Amino acid sequence: MDIENGGLMTGEPQIEKPKPSSKIYFFIIAIAALLATNVYYAIRYKNLGNQVEVLNSQKNQLEIEVDRIEAELNRVTGENIDLAANFKLEHDSARLLIEDLRSKINSNTEIKQDELLHAQQEIQKLRALVAKYSSDLENLRKENDLLSNERDQLQESVNTVNKRANSLEEDKAKLQEMIKMASHLKISEMNINALRVRSGDRINTESKAPRVDRLQINFTLADNTLTKVGKHNIYLRVTEPSGNLITNGNVFKVNDEEIQYTDMKEIDFENDGKQYTIDWSPSDYKFKKGTYTVILYTNESTMGRSTISLK
Repeated sequence: MDIENGGLMTGEPQIEKPKPSSKIYFFIIAIAALLATNVYYAIRYKNLGNQVEVLNSQKNQLEIEVDRIEAELNRVTGENIDLAANFKLEHDSARLLIEDLRSKINSNTEIKQDELLHAQQEIQKLRALVAKYSSDLENLRKENDLLSNERDQLQESVNTVNKRANSLEEDKAKLQEMIKMASHLKISEMNINALRVRSGDRINTESKAPRVDRLQINFTLADNTLTKVGKHNIYLRVTEPSGNLITNGNVFKVNDEEIQYTDMKEIDFENDGKQYTIDWSPSDYKFKKGTYTVILYTNESTMGRSTISLK
């Protein structure tokens, strides 16, 4: 044992511990950096996945919202309302915006944040446009209902006026018919004389049929201010005691009906209450025993009748 410099020295040699290599430290640092990087990317990918999931969820919500708005647009335009020009432009604009949104939403499986924000802004515009369009159509519907009610009321008024006009027209026609009937010549008094013509143009009243040469019809017309003053044709229908009409086949019309007559004379009506006389002298006819009936007509109606009996 040696003692050197006041120290105790043994005779056995001492072994020094080896110092750590710099390579070991490098590997440790590399491994730590790699772990940190993996953790960083793991967290980043996780956050990115969450963001993608959120974006896809919002994308789905956008699709749902677009479907809802399109359904509302279909509802308000599916009621067969004739669109004015400005409503047509709003409708077409909304349809184009819906198509554009669908194209943008369906173009990529993933949608970016700025694209999502733009789509949301477009949907807000679309929602406002469809709301305005729906409101305008509702106002148009109310106006149409109001106009329809006014039209119905007007039509009802027109129908009422037409009915009243038709009623007045009927009353007018009835009145005209009454006036026409009232204007017909009517006999107030009528009598018939059988006459015999003797030599020297002496005329005597006769009651025996073989001696009768003519019938004299005397009549007075009723006063009538509605009857036209002037010339009027008077038609005679003379029937034998057997009931046969004495006629040569001549006819006249009464209310568009053709009737045979015996003779026709013209009178000048002055509405002065005077008596008229018509002589009927048949050329080839022999009077018979019995009752003869004489009926006088105008072209409008029967004037009157009378009879005479011959022995």
